[in-house]
Amino acid sequence: MSTAKSNQWLDATLESVLAAKPIENISLTQPDITAEAAYDLQHQLIARLQTHGGWGDIYGYKAALTAQAAQQAMGIDEPIIGALFQLGAKSTDAQIAVHADRPILLETELGFTLSQAITEPVDLDTVLDSVGDCRGMIELAAPNLQQRPSSIDLISSNSASYGCLAVEAGVNPAQLDLDTLEVSLTRLSDTKETLHSVPAGTVMQGQLNALVWLINTVLAQGYTLAAGHVLMTGSIGNMHPGAPGDYRGGFGALGELRFRLHASSSD
Repeated sequence: MSTAKSNQWLDATLESVLAAKPIENISLTQPDITAEAAYDLQHQLIARLQTHGGWGDIYGYKAALTAQAAQQAMGIDEPIIGALFQLGAKSTDAQIAVHADRPILLETELGFTLSQAITEPVDLDTVLDSVGDCRGMIELAAPNLQQRPSSIDLISSNSASYGCLAVEAGVNPAQLDLDTLEVSLTRLSDTKETLHSVPAGTVMQGQLNALVWLINTVLAQGYTLAAGHVLMTGSIGNMHPGAPGDYRGGFGALGELRFRLHASSSD
């Protein structure tokens, strides 16, 4: 993919993101693009969102497409990653506007806050040495693409990263049996409806396995892991359309958080 075509797509994508409009699927116009090239575009898009979009500092990183069924549907054999921004980090009890042209998907996840920088790959024996706490989190994912995405489309557009919410108080993960935490999402509006309730260990054969993979992949892609960064290990349970209403995410011993989605007044 030429530099001119890359810049053209990046300019158009930045404009679409800031206007909450769908992004052009790069896989349709550049069908031969590789995952390596898509991650290069992701790096460049993140830089533009920070310098021209006002999205602020990196909040952390996320794993996406962690479910084997999702990977098989995309024709890939491992998850993908994206960056999270400070701008997208919402407080508990947040009220979040949903744009008609940028629908949101809700995911329940665990987030791990780094207590120190990580510069070298980790394994299961060392992964928690640099982790300060673990929190229950909700990801607000927004694929924001014109057509059904491929893995290349998701990687290049920063893996549907939009926003997230976290339980206020974190817990030392060494004190928890992470994989047995029962994680749920309940819609409270109208009739109370539990959308899912599943153990946290359903992600990538266990939360620590997922965290090891995420850390090592973030480093391999050339990103920096600093103290304070939050790492989200992937969706626990199904993704759900973010229809307007009140919701509660439950995370067992990690507590719960509540939030409201409402239609944007600008639509």
